[in-house]
Amino acid sequence: MSVVNHEKTMESIATMGARLAEEVSQVMAELEAGELTPRGGGRTPRSAAAAAAEAAGRGAAPPRLSFVGHSIGALIVRASLTHPSMSPFLTRLNTFLSISGPHLGYLGGVAPSTGFSVFETGLKVLRAIKGKRAESLREITFADAKKREDCYLYELAHEKRGLGLFKHVMLVSSPQDKYVPHHSARIQPPPEEGGEGGGGGGGKKRSNKATTREMARALLTPVLSKATGGGDTPGGDDDDDKITTLTRVDVHFAPPAKRTLNHVIGRKAHIDFLETDEYVKFLLWSHRDKFA
Repeated sequence: MSVVNHEKTMESIATMGARLAEEVSQVMAELEAGELTPRGGGRTPRSAAAAAAEAAGRGAAPPRLSFVGHSIGALIVRASLTHPSMSPFLTRLNTFLSISGPHLGYLGGVAPSTGFSVFETGLKVLRAIKGKRAESLREITFADAKKREDCYLYELAHEKRGLGLFKHVMLVSSPQDKYVPHHSARIQPPPEEGGEGGGGGGGKKRSNKATTREMARALLTPVLSKATGGGDTPGGDDDDDKITTLTRVDVHFAPPAKRTLNHVIGRKAHIDFLETDEYVKFLLWSHRDKFA
């Protein structure tokens, strides 16, 4: 589990992505040197005999690299791919498991009846209180630039070193989670109902929904191109294994016996992703080929 961005999530996504990339580079170097075990957390020292046995079982293939990101952590993973420290490992990327990640940020397409507006209001208040210190909040609400095209999330969506680098992309979401718009976690156009919503931007009077659709298309076009057998992998090699699978999974949590404040404001499902084991076991079993 990554530790470099603990209690630093108000900083810019790019800065946190750089930290993660450097951490990954260090851990991968220690893995290849036989100093760490590749499982059970990835940070346990191992004996020379265990390292030799692992290398022999793997053959000549270097260790593969997979990521699991929850909430803004999914954005940090994507940002890390653009950092130079990750360049040596881009051809080793295997699975990206995104759990309720706001890949399209917080722009329109959410009906007021969903209750999302409660969280959105709180997000704006927190952004106002923290000011410029809340860089990541400004970025996910598109308030970090006057023009949408200059906002960090928009630029990250069009980054060549993106989801198409992975062999498997899994997008886990829940319609019960009101902390992250459902369409944003699934990387798809927003629903037809609802107003423009969202924050920041300025500049051209472009539609929030149009921006969201454009970002979703930019993010998934490389993935879908590879899924159909076409397209090259940016930063990849010339082997024949260039297919990327895309899987969307919706999780429906059991209703609570008693309604709490977290349930009312839509936070409970967002927390349930971290505290519920059943759906994780289901994913690992039903999609075990993606984690082998």
